Amino acid sequence: MSLSRKRRRQLKRLRGQAEDLLEQQRVVLSHAGGVAQEAGRQAKELNAEFVAPRVNSAIESARPVIDRGISKARRTADQVRLVTAPLVASALVGAVNSLDRLENREAARHLQSFGEKSGILKPAKKRRAGSIVAIGLGVAAAAAVGYTLWQAFRSDDELWVAPEDDA
Repeated sequence: MSLSRKRRRQLKRLRGQAEDLLEQQRVVLSHAGGVAQEAGRQAKELNAEFVAPRVNSAIESARPVIDRGISKARRTADQVRLVTAPLVASALVGAVNSLDRLENREAARHLQSFGEKSGILKPAKKRRAGSIVAIGLGVAAAAAVGYTLWQAFRSDDELWVAPEDDA
């Protein structure tokens, strides 16, 4: 496409004007960036001088009220836990026993483990060999004492049989 000289001069002048406009916009944007940077610095200084001290004083004046509220909420939660823990534990034990009676051992075991993990129920103590031996020895000792007492107080023993008076 061939352009006339006149058209080429007009396009060249238009291109020059566009480049000048672009350069002017760059200058304006750099000035705007400088102004925005200065505004940010001033905002930081105003925040440090005026806003932060007021916020800190408001926080410090509200802190005792907030602390009292938090401690009261904790005390209330502890009291609720003290009141409800036995109720929840007894309900869990009742549910576990009901499931055992219904012969649903799997569900009972899961419910029992949930109660133990959450701290509501204490884990069932397992009997070890030492405790079984101790129980056996206790039963044997009680049997020995019983046998000894039976031997001592039998009715055919001559010491306990009253002498008959022939008078």
